[in-house]
Amino acid sequence: MKRTLTYVASICALLFIWEMASIAVNAINNAPLLPGPFNALSQVVKNAAELQHHFLASAWRLILAILIALATGVPLGLTTGREPTLDRFLSPIIYITYPIPQVALILFLFVVFGTGSGTKVAMVALVLFFQILVSARGAAKNIPEEHIISVRSAGASRWQIYWHVILPASLPDILTSVRVSIGLGIAFLYIAETNAALGTGLGGYINKHMLFQRDRAFAGIIALALLGLILYLAVDGLERILCRWKYVSRRAR
Repeated sequence: MKRTLTYVASICALLFIWEMASIAVNAINNAPLLPGPFNALSQVVKNAAELQHHFLASAWRLILAILIALATGVPLGLTTGREPTLDRFLSPIIYITYPIPQVALILFLFVVFGTGSGTKVAMVALVLFFQILVSARGAAKNIPEEHIISVRSAGASRWQIYWHVILPASLPDILTSVRVSIGLGIAFLYIAETNAALGTGLGGYINKHMLFQRDRAFAGIIALALLGLILYLAVDGLERILCRWKYVSRRAR
């Protein structure tokens, strides 16, 4: 209940700041440039069916991209962090490719693969892959060696060491990188959807209405924010299930 009240208070504070900003921007420009929160929320209600259609399209693209990034980035990151030979070979490749702005590749991907959902998912997954890879690699490197030695001395195989020691120890950092990746993924999904031909997705919906129906465009922005909040809470709940030891020690203190 305390957590719920905190979220409600934060949302109310955000809506108040938005209302004040709307009043100030519109007064300075003497024109209704920035819709207020109540206008945008009323458009959410009026266009609920259309927004739901676009919301679900964006949601499955983002979730699929996160799952692809996890399925590829976590195993590669953990093995790179724990296997010195692999680390020596792959680290230079990671250092070279990670700083490349993936958004610069978006037009190339559209030219090669078209404007369908596959390209949008691939674009977001590519961005999130590097975030999760670097996080998993760093977490695996920071595991105390005595933990590995104690399990190995008990007769554990390499697979058992990864499954029972390395993955659980790295999981909090990996989930933290997923949280960061949600906001980054939404930003890149918006870019991908606005650069594609008009179709499903909140990015295209926002871009379509931004010039002449800003209240409807901001309704789409609210839907994107809601998508991010839902995914963030889902990751938070997943961490409470998979990393129970963190919360047990916190309650004990």
